[in-house]
Amino acid sequence: MWSSIRNILNKRKWAKWETAPKDLVIFHTFGKAANIPSASPFVLKLQTYLRMAQIPHKTDSKHQIGPKGKAPWISLNGEHMGDSELIINHLNEHFKVNLNKGFTPAQLGVATCARVALEEHCLWGIAMERFIFNPTQFPKVVGVGPLYDKILMTVGGHFVSKRSKGQGIGLHSQQEIEHLCIKDLRAVSDIIGKNDFLLGSGPCQDDCAIFGILAVTLWGQPNSPYEKLLRDDLHNLRDYCIRMRDIYFPDWEKCIRPTSSSISRGGANNTNKIKAKL
Repeated sequence: MWSSIRNILNKRKWAKWETAPKDLVIFHTFGKAANIPSASPFVLKLQTYLRMAQIPHKTDSKHQIGPKGKAPWISLNGEHMGDSELIINHLNEHFKVNLNKGFTPAQLGVATCARVALEEHCLWGIAMERFIFNPTQFPKVVGVGPLYDKILMTVGGHFVSKRSKGQGIGLHSQQEIEHLCIKDLRAVSDIIGKNDFLLGSGPCQDDCAIFGILAVTLWGQPNSPYEKLLRDDLHNLRDYCIRMRDIYFPDWEKCIRPTSSSISRGGANNTNKIKAKL
């Protein structure tokens, strides 16, 4: 019964998006975070894809939670859809987009494995660092007040603890989780090597997801072991994030919530050369 009532209420709330211009994607998302457009790697993933694929879109941060009970989600020609990966597949078909031209099936298989390792495994360790092991930093990233930060971290901590145990990684100790996640990040670092992007000198579709998670790790996880790893050791992942940011988010400062510790834009000296080749 509650599900039916919720669907009716959502349909009323979303009615305005059914009259949006034809083929304009309405990108529903959370608000800006400190030093990064979103604290959600999946929001950043889809946002990067929309820019990489040059798909016309409009951002809405008022209706944040979509048909699957999460963000991001989109409205397109009266249809509402959730889940970043399913959205990308749908937009590829609708707009005839192919960001994987020039890559072999074997290369794309490696890209998929890298994405799944980060999205389905490493991300849960990062979430536990955010909500359970080091819960004082995340409220500063999303910019909630002193009252709401306790609510956010209590509810979020309970959710992450329960879901991570169901996934499996939450059954381990903090030290074991860090070891597993660092192993994932090192593996992706080995795959990228000296490449400009995940698979070579040009981006593929899964670069959107890889950037989403690595950028959140670098700029949305203050004082975490994973941030330290990218800053002090895995320099190719740090430079990869800067390169992707500078190419696909030249307006980065307008996309973030400014703080006194805003990020320097320096770091990737060859960005302009790479832009010229894309």
